[in-house]
Amino acid sequence: MTVTSAVDTSTSPVTRSGAIVAAGAAILFGVSMFWTVASVDVPHDVGDAELLDWWQQSSNRMSGIVSGLFAVGAAALLAVVANYVHRLEATRTSPLWRAFARSMAGAFTAAMLVTAATRSAIGHLVDVMDEPLPSVDVLRYSTALSYQVLGLAAMGALALTILATSVLALRTGAYGRWAGWVGIGCGGVMAAAVGAGYGSFTVPLAILWSVCLGIAVRPRG
Repeated sequence: MTVTSAVDTSTSPVTRSGAIVAAGAAILFGVSMFWTVASVDVPHDVGDAELLDWWQQSSNRMSGIVSGLFAVGAAALLAVVANYVHRLEATRTSPLWRAFARSMAGAFTAAMLVTAATRSAIGHLVDVMDEPLPSVDVLRYSTALSYQVLGLAAMGALALTILATSVLALRTGAYGRWAGWVGIGCGGVMAAAVGAGYGSFTVPLAILWSVCLGIAVRPRG
């Protein structure tokens, strides 16, 4: 049956409660992505003294740990959403896109777990392991690595996940086609931004997609 607004769980092996969980997970994924990037802001284009002063503040190091925890949350929540979409009966009619969407979601999950580790590494080293603060060169490298893993690996995999999932919606009618078109737009822009080196700036598009997906997969009635 063609679905234009929300999942019809009467013809799907997925239960109503499963649809509710998936819808909630999609919304919370957007929240987690927002706080992953909003909870920490390492200063850029500053001198060594200013950068060291920033890292010497325990609250700033803690913000990196908090960002890492939200990154773990985002990884887990997208896995919930991807597994839900994978289980929808309608998506079985497009097995290649179905498998590709799940694979890219798994790649995103792995990249976000690495992002979580890189964002929380300095705070864990100093405040948990009681080690001295690393040199400025190490601090700059750690920050660059964290942003690159997020902006290139994680957002690249997420862009492909969004595109593949949206194609599934358009080809199979598994959930609202309007959400599929939103995903095509968001995923396309994200993929282009990743290729241009600005993937980390497309988090708002990921949030928009996740909210739309949460609305589209909610159970009706």
